[in-house]
Amino acid sequence: MKRWLWLILFFMGVSLSGGEWPTPVERSQYARTSLYAEVVEYLYDMQKISPTLRLLSLATSTEGRTIPLVVLSQEGISQPRELAMGGRPAVLIMANIHAGEVEGKEACLTLIRDIVTGPCAGLLDRQVILIVPIFNPDGNDKLGHNRRDVGPELAGVRYNGQNLDLNRDFVKLESPELRGLAKLLREWDPVLVVDMHTTNGSLHREPVTYTTLVNPNTDAGLRDYMWQKFFPAVARTLKESYGTDSVPYGNFSDSEHPEQGWVNDSLEVRQGSNYVGMRNRFTVLDENYSYADFPTRVRTALGFIKSILEYTSRNIADMAARVRQADLETLREYSRQPFALSFTVEKLFDVTVKSYEFSKEKIAPEDRAKYPPWIGEFIMKKTDVLRDYRVPYLCRAVPVKTVSLPAGYLILPFHGEALDNLRAHGLRIERLAAPFRTEAENFKIASVILEKNIFQGHVLNRLQGGYEKGEFDFPAGSYFVGLDQPLARLVPVLLEPESEDSLAAWGFFNRVLVHQWTNQPGVYPVYRILKRPQAPLLSE
Repeated sequence: MKRWLWLILFFMGVSLSGGEWPTPVERSQYARTSLYAEVVEYLYDMQKISPTLRLLSLATSTEGRTIPLVVLSQEGISQPRELAMGGRPAVLIMANIHAGEVEGKEACLTLIRDIVTGPCAGLLDRQVILIVPIFNPDGNDKLGHNRRDVGPELAGVRYNGQNLDLNRDFVKLESPELRGLAKLLREWDPVLVVDMHTTNGSLHREPVTYTTLVNPNTDAGLRDYMWQKFFPAVARTLKESYGTDSVPYGNFSDSEHPEQGWVNDSLEVRQGSNYVGMRNRFTVLDENYSYADFPTRVRTALGFIKSILEYTSRNIADMAARVRQADLETLREYSRQPFALSFTVEKLFDVTVKSYEFSKEKIAPEDRAKYPPWIGEFIMKKTDVLRDYRVPYLCRAVPVKTVSLPAGYLILPFHGEALDNLRAHGLRIERLAAPFRTEAENFKIASVILEKNIFQGHVLNRLQGGYEKGEFDFPAGSYFVGLDQPLARLVPVLLEPESEDSLAAWGFFNRVLVHQWTNQPGVYPVYRILKRPQAPLLSE
């Protein structure tokens, strides 16, 4: 290991050996990443040390592995209802959702040790910390030359045991991992969720990058808090206490002309940082820099988590009050807001990206297969000349196409898979106890356009058409999903037919979107109504 890294770790009080309780990666001197069995064994060891740690199960993976959920609290609680005992809100840290991105997993194990053995025990004074260190255990153990990181040599794969990218499953909830997480979000209701990843995009020198709930349909007040208060304070702690530079997550909008901007393209609800934001909760997407060496990535990831938890330890009561206020405002007012169906990004503020000067090189014919087709014929290679770029941060999502919202949606009977999905998210659903006639809007389908390629096991649909008003009869057994609920922001995401992550887009209504044999457009089985049904409703 480079001498300078040893010196930095020494002066920051960080030990590569881990003292009496070295983690698996410390025992290997960072030669390899930990396997699932090693992670579980280490968590069992930590559980024996202190009653502050309780080890629960998040879910069982497709290949039969129990996904550990670590609960750290002063009272040693093991159930969500026990949160009220100490009056401490929960914060969730999760890592390894992409199992080849391993430093978050290793940093989480070190954090757990430092809390259990004492150095960081004070982080539990005002909060309960939930940690899922190995979210994707099936992918974790499929070791191979799967990454272009600077170590470890072998790492797991991005996908889970179903060949699904779990960070694209937050809407459709097809994986046991995400169904387990949805249950955790419903029951433990963490105020903040931190999701740890690795980025291998544009070349820069900051080891840590970050973003938050940037989808335009999330609560603006929560977004502003993260950018204006949370991240500046956390970045300052990370630099002053842990010696680590950081920058908002992004890539150069034009690799040949870096000065044009730094763009954040993580705006879809199918991704965790935005999905949790749609639930009116704070989020951090942590993207550690893949071109840093492995020990540096683990060390800086650990410093970032600790900086976050030091901030929440001081401010968790205020953050909890803000999310409750967002819940209340959503319940009362969300149906009067426009819903963005599509959007673009504009400047949020200026950032300084510590990077390099670049040279443009033509890709040799024998090397063309190494690069994806969208790269083109040239690549930009960094030189040894350091350069800092002061550029606009293109992260403010601006709606391009919007639709007004109704009081709620009526779903015709016999769409059990769609209803099960809505329930899994935690949405309130009511059932008509008697037939009902009312004025409503139905989306008249002009065409159903199928994507050319399979994505996450689906051929995505794109519906074209428009709403038509009329008087409609709804049979008993139809379902009403109102927007007068705290999770209302999720409802149009799932039920508006032109939403890019709607249940229609993911194929939940495929059997009725076109008529059998003729392939002509069918009836979209979800209707919009402007006030609650004046009919008996049965709550589920």
